[in-house]
Amino acid sequence: MFHQIVEIYEENRYLSLERGFLKISSGADVIARVPIDDIAVLLVSAQGAAFSKNVLNELAERGGISVLCGKNYIPQSLIMPVSGNYQQSGVIKTQIDASLPFRKNIWKQIIEMKLVNQAKSLELCTKSNMSQKLIQISKTVKSGDSTNREAVGAKLYWKYLFGKDFIRNKDACGINAMLNYGYAIVRASAARALCAAGLLPSFGVFHDNKLNPFCLADDFLEPWRPLVDIVVFQLSTENIVELNHEIKKKLADVLWIKVKTTEGNSPLFQAMHYMCSSFVHSLRLKKAEIAIPIWEGQYETLSDS
Repeated sequence: MFHQIVEIYEENRYLSLERGFLKISSGADVIARVPIDDIAVLLVSAQGAAFSKNVLNELAERGGISVLCGKNYIPQSLIMPVSGNYQQSGVIKTQIDASLPFRKNIWKQIIEMKLVNQAKSLELCTKSNMSQKLIQISKTVKSGDSTNREAVGAKLYWKYLFGKDFIRNKDACGINAMLNYGYAIVRASAARALCAAGLLPSFGVFHDNKLNPFCLADDFLEPWRPLVDIVVFQLSTENIVELNHEIKKKLADVLWIKVKTTEGNSPLFQAMHYMCSSFVHSLRLKKAEIAIPIWEGQYETLSDS
């Protein structure tokens, strides 16, 4: 099915290959065996896990991604395939040749959708009167978000969502750590979809950091952050602010939230591929229009049945 997220979160786990399976062991005991072909993302959040290069290579050959997390579940590195798309060199050339105005207009569309989705997130939290301010801000975004409407919206959004005392800090614990974890899941899914489309994930339309090889994944993550936010908000209303195995699973299920493309409803992880394909099409035509799937503001998931 190629959609599973396998997380190694407990210490002293050893990963190895066994006849097409990823074997997870603790000492002499086998904890689990997972078909390699079913793994979309291997997420290693434990600090004491051990594995060989063969495990990472085998997963990459099957199109999967490995995410190695540091403290507070912030991804420190992503390991992904560099081949597999037969048109990759041509796609990368169009990506590198894209003009600055092209990239600025793509970023404008991404930020507009992020603000709209933040508004929908607030509506889902029964704060619809506050959401209208974000809708208004989304209508004033300029090319390249030159007036930084994203930051203006964020200042209001976090206050409305988690209260006036909340500060978004990726190095903090509690709600912030849960947000980090959810974003890491979606970021990895975006990175995988970019590579499948033959794109170079290090070459962003807005994010530009020589130390970050996943700038484009960070660009494409932006519209989907509010889907993680709503799940964390719902957990916080139940006084759940610490990560455990069950909560991590709920956050990983964000990838199954239903969004709409021109081809119908899809879970988010599939819609990522649609978004990346649209971007490739836009690059080839040199027309700065990207089809970002629509989230209708509901926490509704699509199973693989």
